[in-house]
Amino acid sequence: MVIHSGRSFALIAAAAGVSAFVCLSAATLLTMATSPRAIAADAPERVFTLSITAGVVPVSERTIRVQKGEMVRWHVSSDAPGDLHLHAYRIDAAVLPGKPAEVAFKAFATGRFRVEWHPAAGKATGSGGHHAAPLATFEVRPR
Repeated sequence: MVIHSGRSFALIAAAAGVSAFVCLSAATLLTMATSPRAIAADAPERVFTLSITAGVVPVSERTIRVQKGEMVRWHVSSDAPGDLHLHAYRIDAAVLPGKPAEVAFKAFATGRFRVEWHPAAGKATGSGGHHAAPLATFEVRPR
């Protein structure tokens, strides 16, 4: 039972022989612990680094796994200018040498998604298209 009036809460607690402060503190903690806002604030952010060199990332960075609902942050650097693209999430980030990009988002869709790199030099010639091998794979697992 939730009582919004502090005075009513104190009277009920006193009648039960319990300190109003203890009851109010327990009720506040219970409300805070189950609040969606509190859960979201406590959810850790998953941080990943994508270091693109000559159009590829190290093997250790090629698969990015998270759970649905997690907050994700990517730090992306490259030795050449280009665009990073995450399919299904409609995320694009321009990356320049010496100016890393940062991408932050919530993992809202489950599945395996292609992370593509489109080098700036390849735009005119058509290389780095959607039929090339992905730069990495972003995997979102259900909770």
